[in-house]
Amino acid sequence: MEIARNTESKINVEYAIEVDGRLIGSLDYLIRLKQELIVIEAKKGDLDKGFNQLSAELIALDKYEEGNENDRLYGAITVGDIWKFGVLERKRQHITKDIDSFTIPGDLERVFSILIGILVA
Repeated sequence: MEIARNTESKINVEYAIEVDGRLIGSLDYLIRLKQELIVIEAKKGDLDKGFNQLSAELIALDKYEEGNENDRLYGAITVGDIWKFGVLERKRQHITKDIDSFTIPGDLERVFSILIGILVA
C-alpha cells in the first residue's frame, strides 16, 4: 500500500482474468501506473514453483490485454521476506528471471526502489 501511496498507482487484489478455457484465474496483486506489475505470493514458500505460476500469469495477462502498447509486463514473486523479479517481453514472448533475490528488511529500500522504478518507467 505504501508503493501505491508514493506512486499514486492503482492496486487490484485478486484480479480475475479469463482468457480462454485454459487460462482462467486471478492475480494476487495487479499494480498499474505507467507500467503493470503482477505480484504473487509463492505457495508453501516455494519460489521456483511460484515463478512458474508468475510466468503463466504474465502470459495470461498479456493475452487478456491484447493491444496494450507497453512492450513489457513485470512480475514479482514473494514469500513475504524474500522477493524475486521477472519480466515478459511481449513482442518476443520471452520471460527473463532476475538471478538476484532480495530480502526484507535487509533490502527493503532496494525492493521499494525496484517496484517504484518499474511502475513509473
